[in-house]
Amino acid sequence: MYEIPKISVPVELTLMDSETVEGTIFVTEDLVSAEGNPLVEEFLNQDPDHFFPFESSAGAYRLINKDHLIMVKSSQDDEEIKHQTPLPPKNLVVHFTNARTVYGVVYPTLAEESRASDIINQEDVFMVLYQNGQKLIINRNHIIYINAN
Repeated sequence: MYEIPKISVPVELTLMDSETVEGTIFVTEDLVSAEGNPLVEEFLNQDPDHFFPFESSAGAYRLINKDHLIMVKSSQDDEEIKHQTPLPPKNLVVHFTNARTVYGVVYPTLAEESRASDIINQEDVFMVLYQNGQKLIINRNHIIYINAN
């Protein structure tokens, strides 16, 4: 039997009903950054499946529907992205459909992404936001509106 090597990534998921679940997402070994950090956002955006496997901290396996995922908290910080861009970060206040509000910053990596609207209007469903240096991956489909400074 052939198995694709995976990296276990500890995360906290926030679902549409505001339930939060801690556990592990499994990302293929080819989805890592230059510094070796797993790219959960790439996994969520590139994998065509609607459901992904997740193991809760309690040991239960679930198949999570991406459409009902509001946010993924990762243990990764913003040190790597700070080194990749000379552009200043953009402050955002994101208001979600489940009445949750998240404050954070996004780091533009290209000059064409100098405005918050350029970043938020990209094609990928899942985008990265940093809150107090911690990486959050948010689902654009559940954003009602954003305040940008």
